[in-house]
Amino acid sequence: MTDFASDPKPTNTSLRLVEAREAISNRLWGSGDLAFNHNVLAQLSLPYRSQGEQRSFLRSSGAADLRVEAGAVPRAGGGFVEVGIPYGPKARLILILLSTLAVKTQSRTVEVDTSFRRFVESCGITMSGKNNRAMKEQLLRLSAVSMRLAITRQGVVDVYQGPIFNHFQVELPNDPRQQFLWNSEVSFSQGFYDSLSRNAVPLERDAVIALKHSARALDIYTWLASRLFRLKSPTTIRWTSLRHQFGTPSQGIESFKRAFATAMKTALMVYPEAKVESVFGGIRISPSLPPVPTRSQRRLM
Repeated sequence: MTDFASDPKPTNTSLRLVEAREAISNRLWGSGDLAFNHNVLAQLSLPYRSQGEQRSFLRSSGAADLRVEAGAVPRAGGGFVEVGIPYGPKARLILILLSTLAVKTQSRTVEVDTSFRRFVESCGITMSGKNNRAMKEQLLRLSAVSMRLAITRQGVVDVYQGPIFNHFQVELPNDPRQQFLWNSEVSFSQGFYDSLSRNAVPLERDAVIALKHSARALDIYTWLASRLFRLKSPTTIRWTSLRHQFGTPSQGIESFKRAFATAMKTALMVYPEAKVESVFGGIRISPSLPPVPTRSQRRLM
């Protein structure tokens, strides 16, 4: 594992990771603030980069399948404007934050702050011109996106297909210098909320915020959180399978291995319980405690 603490010139990112690891390691297991992600999105991620003009995106791994479709948002004065597929760490943070509010309140309708600045800061993002523009772009894309989520368990397929939200209006102004308009009440579609309620993966909020700079590290963390505690024995996963899940088929395997190894070390900084090691041809994952105790584990505490 990368020793961030011994970095002679620690960056803000490395300091944030060290602080999050210390906070998680030094408190009672499961006593931190929680965050939640959909189980399918914990296994199959959104794109890492812009898909350009492409209007759909597919990922599959094992028993899980994901299809993402871009939508359109209203323009002030009438009409709609097509927006692209959400991507990158900011889209993940927004979706995890809103999913967390829905799971915690047990309601598909959640209240968000009308102040864009406060909403951005609640995602752990420091306001700046660059971050401001990036968050706006991902909010626009998420407000209009549709998904097909499918996961098979014991021969039964749990499927959701349709928009994530049925009330999350973000309106583009006619003048690009103006702030875009958005409503303070966000409602997940009933189908997505029901699927989220059945398939929510609990996470450490401190870990999620600490990984806000890296989409791949976030994906690896949420994947390990959903996978490791279910294992019965150590399992080896080959590089080619990992590339299919956390990269692209066209990416060179050596390039992917380097990118994955860096992101894995980062994710493990905030998941101390995870038992993961590099082996010839891939990685070996072993049964581990989840970041947050399961209900049955809580009863034994």
